[in-house]
Amino acid sequence: MVAEQFPLFKLATQIARQLSSPVASRVKDFAKSNPRFSVAVCERVAILYREAEWRARITALRLAGTASPALMASRAPPMPRRQALELGGDLIGEMVIFIIGSMIIIFEVNRQAAIKEAKALEHKSEWLCVKLSLEEVQREVQAQQVDLNRLHAALKALYEPTPPAPSTPHT
Repeated sequence: MVAEQFPLFKLATQIARQLSSPVASRVKDFAKSNPRFSVAVCERVAILYREAEWRARITALRLAGTASPALMASRAPPMPRRQALELGGDLIGEMVIFIIGSMIIIFEVNRQAAIKEAKALEHKSEWLCVKLSLEEVQREVQAQQVDLNRLHAALKALYEPTPPAPSTPHT
């Protein structure tokens, strides 16, 4: 399906997996070991994710008709710091993998479009060359037609008997 449309897609996805896994694990390790980054980014990402997940669950329960009003008004229970750091690091690692994969796909799509555009441009230039050649041949045919008409008129003038000039009597 996609691999058929983009020949290097399969290779690109393998490269993305190979490249992004170590990058994601390093980002995750950095996020867990650096206290400023872990508090500023990892915990906030984990808390935002937890809140979004909580709201999605509440909405699903409300749509099913099983959510109580107290549950709908409540907030997500607080997450332990260690669990928030772990979840935040995992989410950041997944974002890195997603971003690298997306960049590879965008690069491949742009590369395929450039190849297609180059082929179209080459095809158009070939047709332009054919058109110019045809116009040149048409100009040569017109010039030869003019020469033929001139030669025909000259031959006609040679072989047509000319009427004798009226003679004037000499007195």
